[in-house]
Amino acid sequence: MATIHTATGPIDTADLGFTLMHEHVRVGWPAMYQQYPELFNREEELERAVTRLTAAREAGVRTIVDLTPIDLGRDATLIAEASRRSGVQIIVATGFYYSIPFHFLMRPDEEMTALMVRDITEGISTTGIRANVIKCATEPELTPINERVLRASARAARETGVPICTHTYPANRTGLDQQRVFKEEGLDLGRTVIGHSDDSDDISYLEQIIENGSYCGMDRIGIQRPRTSEQRADMVAKLVERGYAERITLSHDSCCNFHWAPQELIDRNATTWRLTHIPQDIVPMLRERGVSEEAIRTMTVENPRRIFEGRK
Repeated sequence: MATIHTATGPIDTADLGFTLMHEHVRVGWPAMYQQYPELFNREEELERAVTRLTAAREAGVRTIVDLTPIDLGRDATLIAEASRRSGVQIIVATGFYYSIPFHFLMRPDEEMTALMVRDITEGISTTGIRANVIKCATEPELTPINERVLRASARAARETGVPICTHTYPANRTGLDQQRVFKEEGLDLGRTVIGHSDDSDDISYLEQIIENGSYCGMDRIGIQRPRTSEQRADMVAKLVERGYAERITLSHDSCCNFHWAPQELIDRNATTWRLTHIPQDIVPMLRERGVSEEAIRTMTVENPRRIFEGRK
């Protein structure tokens, strides 16, 4: 086993347990927090996160990977407090989203890499909380600045040994673009999770991602567009039937606090977009589709552990 870092300190990978590989405690636009802090109630956000994380723990979830990058409102101290109060282990990310990272636009790429390495090896800002995964994204297509971010991320991953988990736009097959760049940078694709793969209905695309060496992040389960939970469960079952259970991770891409829409709108219209949907609803769906207990454990426990340990 190996020691990795969470928001509340180091743990052994043997203690990861049932792990959701792509979630968020809070997502927002940092400019709003900076300019209008009075519009946000941190204590309410913390309470909401603790409530949802506690429900996940009671449903059997032991660990979540919070893939909120630097430019989507990552708050390491909020994540740490939510983890302590809920009892759910949370792995924190560094990295950048697919929006243009203007701060680095005319700076050398080495500065992006160095900042990610610092987050991982020393801690985020002055918090002392160390990241243990890199998040990067490509949507709707690979652009020159996006390619710079991907390459900087790959270099940081190679230097530190942490995995990369991505956001993709499957309609344009951008996961393959990411894999090409990562491979050119000498990154072991077995340490990468190509995210949002379950947004695709093209099994040949997903098989190509797997055959190239990465994990398929089936990690928008509960978001009913462009595919329903039933359709996503169908695809997972098909991949398992073809022998790919050891290359699949499951998650929701859910947000305990999501500032891009009014909370009441989310609560009313996104009832399956929650941390308990997979353990409570999707696991039974997979069983109904013939997925074995061994395969379910592989996707939810063994694969996350292998990803963080660096084992194939």
